[in-house]
Amino acid sequence: MKASLGKITQVAFMTRDIRASIDHFAEHLGIGPWFMIEGGSFTECRYRGTSCAPRLTTAFANVRGMEFELMQLDNDEPCMWRDALQKQFAREIFHHWCHWPDDYDACLTETLRRGYGIYQDGSTTRGRFAYLEHPDQPDDILELTERTPGRRAFQEQVAEAGRRWDGVRRVITDWA
Repeated sequence: MKASLGKITQVAFMTRDIRASIDHFAEHLGIGPWFMIEGGSFTECRYRGTSCAPRLTTAFANVRGMEFELMQLDNDEPCMWRDALQKQFAREIFHHWCHWPDDYDACLTETLRRGYGIYQDGSTTRGRFAYLEHPDQPDDILELTERTPGRRAFQEQVAEAGRRWDGVRRVITDWA
């Protein structure tokens, strides 16, 4: 058995209706508040090695130390999120696990050594990311994100809001 790559810190879901998904997660699972980024773009993004320009609305919440992400594709650009929308599901479906390694480059190298391949990768203003798939389990996507000071500050802001959440305000859009 191989050693763990590290703690899974996020569970992410693809959704066809992010506002309805937020309402469901908040009302039935007690997850919130959700920090929403509408129509987000990427500094750079590659889908299976080819440049792409997806637009994505995302929302992040944290409960008891686990971050949750909801993703809604806003255009029809070839990307892994468009692939996910080809699957049968009603409103949302599991998309990926995420690990926030202390050493992004070393963890990515180890993950590739273990047989994973890069499905989609790139960067945002908060740092690099890579979505990886393994040929033995291609539906199980692992994301690695670089923990830059900006990303760490955002993750801590989401976690602190989750600890203080009173269940009233479900969506936060004025956090930046």
